[in-house]
Amino acid sequence: MNGNIISASEMERYGYCPLSWWLGREGIDAEGKEVEGGLAAHREMGDSLRTLLHEENRSRETSSALLWLAAATMGLLMVALITMWFLELVVGQVLLIMVLVWMLVLAYLLYRLLVSTEVIDSLRDEFNLGEGAIETPDGLDRSSPVLKSQKYNLCGRPDYLLKEDDVRIPVEVKTGRPPRAPFFSHVLQTGAYCLLAEEMFEQAPPRGQVRYGFEEEPHDVIWDAKLKALVLEKLEEMNQILAGDLEAHRNHNRAGKCHHCSRKQGCPERLGG
Repeated sequence: MNGNIISASEMERYGYCPLSWWLGREGIDAEGKEVEGGLAAHREMGDSLRTLLHEENRSRETSSALLWLAAATMGLLMVALITMWFLELVVGQVLLIMVLVWMLVLAYLLYRLLVSTEVIDSLRDEFNLGEGAIETPDGLDRSSPVLKSQKYNLCGRPDYLLKEDDVRIPVEVKTGRPPRAPFFSHVLQTGAYCLLAEEMFEQAPPRGQVRYGFEEEPHDVIWDAKLKALVLEKLEEMNQILAGDLEAHRNHNRAGKCHHCSRKQGCPERLGG
C-alpha cells in the first residue's frame, strides 16, 4: 500500500461532500458537538462490544472446564468409593475430600458461567444483537485491527462483523436520528467494507448493514455488481484527486447541508455564509 491509502470512513466523507473530505486530508479538523458526541458514542459502543466478546469467550472456556471437571469429579468419586469398600478406608476418605474440593471448584465455575451469561444477555438486549455470532476486527487479528486491501489501496474497520455460516457481514453503526433509508454516504462506506471483506475473507458477503442506533432494525445494503462498480468508481476519483489529476469541489447546492458540515469553517465553497 502506498502512503495515500484511503479508509472506508474517508469514503463516507467523500460521499457526503468531496470538498469536505479533501479539507480533512489537508489538515482541517472536524468540529462541533455532533462530532464529539458521535466519537463518544462509538467509544462506548466499542467498549461494550469488546466486553461482550470477552464474556462470550470466557463463557465458552468456562463451559468446557465445567464439563471436563464434572467428568473428572465423577470418575474420582467412583474411585474413592471403590477404594473405601474394597481396598483402603483412609485412602478412600482422602479421595472423597478431593472430590469435595473439586465440587467446590465446580460450584465456582458454575457461578462464573451464570454471571457471564447474565452480562451477555444484558449486552445483547441493550444493543439489539439477537443471537447471531459477531466478531470485531480486533478478534480476527489483534496485531492489525483493521481490514486491508493491497489490491484497492483501501482499509477500514467496521463496528463489527456478523457471522453467518462462513460469511462475514460488515456492520456500521451510526448515531443521530435514524432516516427512513440509509444516506448515500453511509451506503458507500458500507460498500467499502464489503469490498474489504470480499478480498480478506475470499468470499463476497451478500450484503452489509447500516444501523442507526441499536433500537432500530438494521438496513441491509446489498453487495452486488452495481454497488461494487460505484465503490470502485469513487475510489478512482479519490485517487485521482490525491494524485493531482482532479480537484475536489462541493457536490451539492444545499445551504442546510453546508450548515451541518463539521468542516464548514474552513470551506471556501460553503453556502449560506
